[in-house]
Amino acid sequence: MSGKTAQYVYDLVVDFVSGGEVANLLKGYILVEGKKIRFSGVAYGRFGGQNVSPKLSPAAQKRVRELFGDIERFEEDLQLRLVKGEFEIKPKEGTLRKAGGSG
Repeated sequence: MSGKTAQYVYDLVVDFVSGGEVANLLKGYILVEGKKIRFSGVAYGRFGGQNVSPKLSPAAQKRVRELFGDIERFEEDLQLRLVKGEFEIKPKEGTLRKAGGSG
């Protein structure tokens, strides 16, 4: 890997995180050219270090491909940004109530 996390220009927002013992479900969106493209994923961080597995729906993949071309490289970029904490948290009303409890 090249070590660069910002090869694509977009804002990354997480707006939902579930509370879990081993993993957390998360949802959010990328914001590019004024358009939101939603994603979901699973965040692991308890054993063996942090990892996040983001998923884009087929419709979201099509939009990303139209904007950025290479979907696999984009998904790597998205994953790296999530793991490194390069995102903004904007919770939807009442969706992050469990996330702050484990210190």
